[in-house]
Amino acid sequence: MRLAEIAEKIGGELIGGGDFDVRDVADFAGASPDSLSYAESERQLKEPTEAGALIVPSGIDPGRPAIRCENTKLGFARAIALLRPPKPFVPGIHPSAIIDEKAKVGSGVSVGPAASIGPEADIGNGCHIGAGARIGEGVNLGPDCIIHPNCVLYPGATLGARVVLHAGAIIASDGFGYVPDGSGGVVKFPQTGTVVIEDDVEIGACSVVDRASIGETRIKRGVKIDNLVQVAHNVTIGEGSLIASQTGISGSVTLGRGVIMGGRVGVADHVEIGDGAIFGAMSGISKSLEGGKIYLDAPAVEISEARRRMVVYSRLPEISRRLRNVEEKLEDTETC
Repeated sequence: MRLAEIAEKIGGELIGGGDFDVRDVADFAGASPDSLSYAESERQLKEPTEAGALIVPSGIDPGRPAIRCENTKLGFARAIALLRPPKPFVPGIHPSAIIDEKAKVGSGVSVGPAASIGPEADIGNGCHIGAGARIGEGVNLGPDCIIHPNCVLYPGATLGARVVLHAGAIIASDGFGYVPDGSGGVVKFPQTGTVVIEDDVEIGACSVVDRASIGETRIKRGVKIDNLVQVAHNVTIGEGSLIASQTGISGSVTLGRGVIMGGRVGVADHVEIGDGAIFGAMSGISKSLEGGKIYLDAPAVEISEARRRMVVYSRLPEISRRLRNVEEKLEDTETC
């Protein structure tokens, strides 16, 4: 693809060499003379690369054919989508797939080997159901959803348009709810609610979204959830939020719009998080917190306080030694 065509489609400013034929994309260090890469700073441009063309920040001339973008990584992501488009799914039902006669399957749908679709399920136009996936009774899929192999959608779940579930994701399994029975045992609190996943959500491999005990668990439009994430019953995740791997969100938590959580964040039940809050990896959230701030540590606090804590943590061995010295001196004084 010509560099000028790429520049036009990603909304960048072309710098010379518009006829340069871009054959592929590559990382900065491993690029070849016929490939396109990107640099995030002028400092990076001082490092060696054989890329024939680059996407660079505004105001920078890399001395070779280039495209200037305000956000070079975003521009490069769009270029990758142009040069490495996903392979389209071929519509059709594999002979080994099982589709209940009461299910409704739209046009242009592909269903892979050993997949199954239960009664009263409604599969929207253009959906892809991967090998071994199970679509339970009464599940509704909006158009153009991609359900990768071995996903399980329990009965009654609802997905909007263009939802992507990666391999092994589980939607609408029972939440973890038990009530002590007063005699040392527990009684399961019935999990009779559902899960609603809105448009353009992507959920990573082996992640789980539990059904509500009563009512619904809702993942709002544009949320992106990484692999190995647990979302418990009655949780609401606000639009455009980003949840990284191994995060665990307990029951009845409400996240506002645009919340970002790094890897291995833990959230206690019934917590409310405001819009735009950001949590560093391994934060522990034990209470409701305001939006628009950056948090870190366990229990999570604003990053300025977390940094002060870290200074103290790093000095603990020294503080411990000094305390022992004081204790020894006090003991000597008492002996005298």
